[in-house]
Amino acid sequence: MKKNLLFKFLLSVSFLLQIFCFAQNSLEKPRVFTEKEIRSGVLIDEKSKFSENDNQAFALPTFDDSLWKYENFNSKKVYKKDQPYWIRYYFKIDSSSVNKPLGLELSQLGASEIYLNGKKIESIGKIGKGKSRKFVIKNTIPTIFTLNDTDVNVLAIRYLPLLNRSRVINNARLLNIEIKQADYLVQDKLEVGEEVNFYMMLTCGVFTALGFIHLLLFLFYRKALYNLFFSIYNISIALFGYLVILLYKMRDPDLVYTYVFIGFLSMMLFASALSGFVNTLFAKSKTRLIVMLILAVILVIFYYFNDTFAIILGFFYLAFVAFESFYLVIRAMIRREKAAYIVGGGILSFFVFTLLIIILNVLDNLNVSFSGKFSKDDFGAYFLILIIISFPISISAYLAWQFASTNLSLVKQLDKVNQLSEINLKQEQEKQQILQDQNDLLEQQVDERTFELQKEKQKTENLLLNILPHEVAEELKENGSSEAKYYDEVSVLFTDFVNFTQSSEKMGAEKMLAELNECFTAFDMIMEKHGLEKIKTIGDAYLAVCGLPIKNENHAYQTALVALDILEYIEERKKTNPDVLDIRIGINSGSLIAGIVGVKKFAYDIWGDTVNTAARMEQNSEKGKINISESTYQLIKEKIICEYRGKIHTKGKGDMDMYFVNHLAKS
Repeated sequence: MKKNLLFKFLLSVSFLLQIFCFAQNSLEKPRVFTEKEIRSGVLIDEKSKFSENDNQAFALPTFDDSLWKYENFNSKKVYKKDQPYWIRYYFKIDSSSVNKPLGLELSQLGASEIYLNGKKIESIGKIGKGKSRKFVIKNTIPTIFTLNDTDVNVLAIRYLPLLNRSRVINNARLLNIEIKQADYLVQDKLEVGEEVNFYMMLTCGVFTALGFIHLLLFLFYRKALYNLFFSIYNISIALFGYLVILLYKMRDPDLVYTYVFIGFLSMMLFASALSGFVNTLFAKSKTRLIVMLILAVILVIFYYFNDTFAIILGFFYLAFVAFESFYLVIRAMIRREKAAYIVGGGILSFFVFTLLIIILNVLDNLNVSFSGKFSKDDFGAYFLILIIISFPISISAYLAWQFASTNLSLVKQLDKVNQLSEINLKQEQEKQQILQDQNDLLEQQVDERTFELQKEKQKTENLLLNILPHEVAEELKENGSSEAKYYDEVSVLFTDFVNFTQSSEKMGAEKMLAELNECFTAFDMIMEKHGLEKIKTIGDAYLAVCGLPIKNENHAYQTALVALDILEYIEERKKTNPDVLDIRIGINSGSLIAGIVGVKKFAYDIWGDTVNTAARMEQNSEKGKINISESTYQLIKEKIICEYRGKIHTKGKGDMDMYFVNHLAKS
């Protein structure tokens, strides 16, 4: 018992020491950013050196800030005056990130100047007095910089906070700083910007059109009041989508309050439209609907006097509308009211998908991981799409049902008219039966032809993918042509069987063809294993390349592994088959051009001096050996043991340094 108490006490002391001794950033204990962290993005959010004074000397890396206090500079609580503050943050990078472009992205409520090791690298907004000040929320273009060593770096920030503004953003993070590899950061910003613009513009367009259509339906038929509420519902979603676009592009903090009001107004329109639609269809009394609409108007007016409290009440209002809609739909289903299952199904789906998103967020907060093909973010995105479309789909289904009911009524009346003449009715039935039989026959023929076309199309696509790389095949299908492309970093591999002609005469054509087919099939599997692209076979020669059409930084190493696997395969095969031919292999690394040759019986091929040199490497190799060039050797010498052969005269190239690949280096 005493040992357990002692162990718990020591564990508690250790935890407290970690908090008080290691959690704060300083020159003596800088944070070390690994390449993996920088690639995914490093958020600077720990306590750092903080000063309420203002002096440009604070930016110098040699400045002594030992008397400064530690503060959480993201919190608004540490800023009490309308003046510039200074923050100093220490960090190091590992050797793998040296001389690589890094990006700094900053979002803020205020204005700032960023210094790295004493050098000013960015100004976001303008720090001044009075009208000379300019507050900006973020830097539109990330700040790019490089570090040429692994020493301690000082990131100094001169920051003028935006204080005494609306209570809506009182608890917002004043500074949000992230360091990330520049290429990943720029790519992420471009992709996110494109996705936000595309999906939100699509949302705005679709729901604005739906809102306009149902508004026209209401104007033409005023008794269908649900069309008016459904129109408002669609317009509120379109307004919300447009708000997302505005927020993503926003830089002026003064616009925050306008956008918050637009968001609040969208929420009120959404909630009141949902309440109006459900009450119009399923509630007998309209008193509750009138009260709910009046409350929405009062909340919008109350926003002018107290925005924070109005937003809180707005969420309660939205929650009550959700509960009210759920209750009315369930009650209508139990009573089996007309159209309850159609409209109610969409509304219930809306609530179910909303609940699932809430559950996903709860699981995420509990650190419950998702495995399999789809991630939590994928599920969340799908559920969000279902939330948006479930209600409109149910309304469309309701209108279709209403239209079908009208048609059914007309059909019944027509039947009554047709009953006046039994002869005409029988003739009409016979005609209908003939037409139906013809339609069935035509549909069957169309289905058969469609199935045959699909089979032939699949065969064509499989054949195309067997001839060309996947990316080139897709480009050819989309554009009808494929342009040749230049690749600056690839490795080319040639193999050739020794004494192939003499062996062919001894073994016979059929046996030699079977031997070649079996070997080249094994080579194909090895290429697929290591990510190489087979180009072609020329007689008993085999040509492959690594680094295209998808770039591969380890192209030389992967090619060398393929060559070693081929030699191992040949040696193993010799143990059971004495007729197996010896092979020699050559590898060269460099640049080349790749593309499709011709328009009839076309083939994917590669050209360039790199290819010719690889062929020379193979010709100057020996049986059971892998001969590589100087360029390949420089790329793999750290991972693979090679034997220098000296300068060897090569046809058309002169004397060239060559190496034999021996085996992998021991780790």
